[in-house]
Amino acid sequence: MKVDFNQIKTTISLPDFLLELGWKIVEGSSNSCPKMSNGTHTIVIKRNSQNQYTYWDVHSDSVRGRSIMDLMQEHLFETTGKMPTLREVGEILQNYINTNRITTPEKSRYEVGNTSMRADELQFYLSQLQPYKGNYLQKRGILKESIESRFFKDTLFIREVKNKGSVYRNVCIKMYNENGVQAISQRNETFKGIIGGKFDCLATSNHDKSRPIDILYIGESFIDCISHYQLRHSGSDLNLVYVSTEGTFTEGQMRLLRLILDKNQVKELRSIFDNDKQGHKYTLWLHRYFHGDTTDVESLSNDELRNKVRELKNVELSENKDWNDDLKISCGICSSTEDGQ
Repeated sequence: MKVDFNQIKTTISLPDFLLELGWKIVEGSSNSCPKMSNGTHTIVIKRNSQNQYTYWDVHSDSVRGRSIMDLMQEHLFETTGKMPTLREVGEILQNYINTNRITTPEKSRYEVGNTSMRADELQFYLSQLQPYKGNYLQKRGILKESIESRFFKDTLFIREVKNKGSVYRNVCIKMYNENGVQAISQRNETFKGIIGGKFDCLATSNHDKSRPIDILYIGESFIDCISHYQLRHSGSDLNLVYVSTEGTFTEGQMRLLRLILDKNQVKELRSIFDNDKQGHKYTLWLHRYFHGDTTDVESLSNDELRNKVRELKNVELSENKDWNDDLKISCGICSSTEDGQ
């Protein structure tokens, strides 16, 4: 049988294929960036520059850029006890295509986006950004003074999206790598997503470039970063920088953080990741990357993760799940208004 590996990786809708294998869509997923789990592994699906479906495991920074070939090979091994060759996997998947037993991208509800965008595509989305307005942040306890502070002024935007007769106003943050803006993180009351590829990009606050950076904070969400600033540094004279991964902490973001530290005079790096299992893992990944810690993070229990993180210096943990939760509680906003769609 003739096997067209590129056809396999582009013609079979990976999210739909995995649903057939029993995988489920999990929290944090979107139609353009599906997040799925089989109970053991949790992956995020995007397309690469060749328009092939690829995925990365959110719990393992070594599993990245893999394809349906790798997933099917592992699935067959788990179900049969025998590890097939990639050629054998290819023949099975090619037969699925030849006998129309697949869902194609055109028929899928999942419009999986590319991990990168052409310059003209990015410019199109950037041209849609308007100055921040509305009450999305204020409902989360964030003051106008914080939004308009020297650290966060002109870093937040609104992008209006029309869909099925409704207008959604997404709060947006630009994400940068060493070549400038490469992606846009966006969210509204019921949605979170990324336009472009965030693998090697970080959202960042403003700072005074004429003097050393006193503290560089890294967190999972720009909203958590602003919340931390309001709780801990409002009105501060320190030269602070906040960077956010906007979700999953990737190996590319670690490399970019290293580049930032190498090119700037930074007195101190501190992490403000979420105070939960995944946030603890990100903290330990960061420590391993910069300090060579050999701890097998994936083998640790929740309690072991928490205790290990608490032993580290330069880590600030929120009292609740994240810094915005702390801020909302301090403002008397006890119920979560985040997420849903």
